[in-house]
Amino acid sequence: MNPTTDDFNGFSINIFQDEEGDWIAYLVEMPSVSAFADRPQTALNQLILAWEGVKESYRQHGEEIPHLAMTKN
Repeated sequence: MNPTTDDFNGFSINIFQDEEGDWIAYLVEMPSVSAFADRPQTALNQLILAWEGVKESYRQHGEEIPHLAMTKN
């Protein structure tokens, strides 16, 4: 699975390896939506699951799911 910003409603994805060797993946504009794993691809896959959980919570509370507004330069 190769996630794209389309998988995250346009939000940017950042992934990095921390000082302990874990890979952290998060949405740049919503850093509280994050995941970690021992490999970068696994961290990204876990981020997809985290984002799906966030969207489900929005749905359950009757709230609109956030989308990043795309702008043209």
